[in-house]
Amino acid sequence: MFPSKRVQSLVGRRVHVEMKGEKSVLEGVLTSADEYLNLHLSKVNELEDGERKRQLGSVVVRGNNVVLLTPLEERTQE
Repeated sequence: MFPSKRVQSLVGRRVHVEMKGEKSVLEGVLTSADEYLNLHLSKVNELEDGERKRQLGSVVVRGNNVVLLTPLEERTQE
């Protein structure tokens, strides 16, 4: 599967994004992605050392800064 098709399949899901040269990572809902793998995330939290550092809201990440994009498991409500 092409990377852009795989990323498109993650739209609407929570994802974990690691970026070049950053100590922190982002977690949020992938709202959209384009052919350059630029990402628009909503409900974003910035994490540092596994702990929430701050809440950012809506964020656009340039595709060439993304090192790793990982889907997060959906939490089930009991």
